[in-house]
Amino acid sequence: MHTDHPAHILIVDDTPTNLEVLLEILDQDYDVSIASSGDQALEFLQQGALPELILLDVLMPGLDGYQVCERIKADPATRDIAVIFVTGRTDADSETRALTSGGVDFIHKPVNAAVVRARVRLQLELCRQTRELQGRLAEIAQAHAQLQVLWQAVEQSPTSIIITDRDCKTQYVNPYFTQETGYSAEEILGQNPRILQSGLTDPVLFRGLWERLARGQAWVGELINRRKNGEVYWEEAHIAPVRGARGEITHYVAVKLNITERREAHERLAYMANHDVLTNLPNRVLFFERLDQALASARRHGTLLALLFVDLDKFKPINDTRGHAVGDQLLQAVAERLTTRVRTSDTVGRIGGDEFVILLNEVAGADDATRVADALRHSLSQPFTLAGLTLNISASIGVALFPDHAQDAITLARHADESMYLAKQAGGDGVRLFPGDSQAGTGSHPEQT
Repeated sequence: MHTDHPAHILIVDDTPTNLEVLLEILDQDYDVSIASSGDQALEFLQQGALPELILLDVLMPGLDGYQVCERIKADPATRDIAVIFVTGRTDADSETRALTSGGVDFIHKPVNAAVVRARVRLQLELCRQTRELQGRLAEIAQAHAQLQVLWQAVEQSPTSIIITDRDCKTQYVNPYFTQETGYSAEEILGQNPRILQSGLTDPVLFRGLWERLARGQAWVGELINRRKNGEVYWEEAHIAPVRGARGEITHYVAVKLNITERREAHERLAYMANHDVLTNLPNRVLFFERLDQALASARRHGTLLALLFVDLDKFKPINDTRGHAVGDQLLQAVAERLTTRVRTSDTVGRIGGDEFVILLNEVAGADDATRVADALRHSLSQPFTLAGLTLNISASIGVALFPDHAQDAITLARHADESMYLAKQAGGDGVRLFPGDSQAGTGSHPEQT
């Protein structure tokens, strides 16, 4: 036998001699119990110590063997126990009834020890194989149920899932993938997923992706892909190799989540953190970052740059009398005039209130910088028509140059600010170049209307 413990066999016979004979044949190899009647056998089974095999006599007082077998097979708790009839009857009808009542075999009396051992051994082996088969079938059914759940989860996943072979030919996409990309499964199967590439993702990222996958490692990153209709979208991709039984890479699986809204929100927050909300100009933080970058470039290339501080004249009375809404519109109009009158390589920023700053890259010298500053002053002195009103302001502008007036951003900003205050103290509507020389005469001071 293939078990650690001997099989349990129940012998049912009303004749003591028959019980003794069968016990002598089987007792050395098996755990044997006996019952002298059908009723006693059924009571024994109800106690829960179920045997693996029953040797059952046919002719007994009370319940005969056929009736006992039928009751055993009718009970779910005992119906899987194998029953071998032991009978002196050899007619075909008796044998047929033995099988139809649920028996699996029969042994004729007087019994032959070798036949008994062989029939018992055969049925116990069949029982063992049946139990193993049932166990495997149960495992298969459980695995099938798990696969069904996994399949449904993949099919119904709210993320794109794509599986390729090791040559990156697509073998499966889930319904969400087709919804997200606009490609049908038929259009994408057999294709390389690069069909989704937008050309906007950094090639270095793809090199890193394949280096990790080639090492058998998973990769996580963000991709900019393109739908079938041409729309660009961001994805967070989780890509991993799938290994076979010998550890070799057989497939790749990618799970991808659309993060376009998240990226846009992040970009909006980053923009808001670096730009003035009212005018959309760079704020103090971003402006001085650009100034530092421009200074580093100017040092490398030996070029000049100019920093302009602009403070509006007569803005406060307008803001106080006309209201903040009109004041905000005026600041927006000023920002527009300034940005449209400098080069795209220059930067205009708002650092607070009615104060603006301008970075002029690669100026020819002081005269070039003050000429631009005076042109901006003149532009701001022209009337603004807003909300049905004609408004007049002017500007005081201070100018400082690198490397003539300072070597670093802080000192350069302080000198431009000081020059702006000198222009304002001189009556406004003027331009002053550090260290205080007037480079543009004070203009007229029209009253607002």
